[in-house]
Amino acid sequence: MDEPVDVESVWPHTEMVLFLIDSDTCFGEPVGDIMEEVVDCEHVNGEGRHIDNDLSADTHRLPKASIERDKEIIPNSLILVHCDLVIGTKMEDYLNGTTIPKSSRIVAIIDDSEHSNPGQKLDMIQRPIERASSKEEIMDEARDYFRTICPECSGLSARSWVFKWCEGAYHRVEN
Repeated sequence: MDEPVDVESVWPHTEMVLFLIDSDTCFGEPVGDIMEEVVDCEHVNGEGRHIDNDLSADTHRLPKASIERDKEIIPNSLILVHCDLVIGTKMEDYLNGTTIPKSSRIVAIIDDSEHSNPGQKLDMIQRPIERASSKEEIMDEARDYFRTICPECSGLSARSWVFKWCEGAYHRVEN
């Protein structure tokens, strides 16, 4: 990971959306289809008023075994993670500590959990975690996140936010 030096050094920006999920399905649909739909967003697909937007996105999927390797998780600022891969795992430690930059948005997918009340267990984690109990809630979280970092919608504040996040991720990965 290259050290960001100023706001312009992180643009154009490709957002990597991380899916931490062991199942091949999510809310009854193939995970790959949901991953494609998440990045088919007006803020990143270069259509309409976003025609020359220098923000793009891609997705990456990691299984539970990858949670032990925090350097795969840290450089992602939108992390969609199945609740069972948070509760009682190393990911819970990361979220309770300072491993993952605070500006990263974490969305817990609550679907077919092995826990009787995963929401209550997620409430015990110190860091704020968004919840998605349906595919539409995943899409809403992604759209809201992309709107926040979209320079076409949020201007210099979006560019500054991405720069600050990149700085934080760089120092956590490289130190």
